[in-house]
Amino acid sequence: MASEPKNLRKAGTGKSAAGLIAMVAIIIVAIIAAAWLLMQPGVLENIVYALAIIVAAIIVIAIVAYVAMALIAVPMYAYKGEQYQEGVDYNLDDVNPVEGKEDKDEQR
Repeated sequence: MASEPKNLRKAGTGKSAAGLIAMVAIIIVAIIAAAWLLMQPGVLENIVYALAIIVAAIIVIAIVAYVAMALIAVPMYAYKGEQYQEGVDYNLDDVNPVEGKEDKDEQR
């Protein structure tokens, strides 16, 4: 067995263990409360209705944002125009390997 250094101190973990037990208890209570709440008449329907409204609102907001971006992009594209080079011929034979790197085809 390896000897421990003389300046090694151990701290108790009682507080963090108590905190973990409290978190587990809170989670269990929350699950029980949610199950009891969902068993009440009309609650589940109201939750589903509220979620449907939230999802519909998110979809509408996404569509409006997409249309707004598309409308902004058209004049920007028209103003900027296209850029291209004239009189340039690109050929793959002109490509040189990077120094210090070997081509995978050459390794075989």
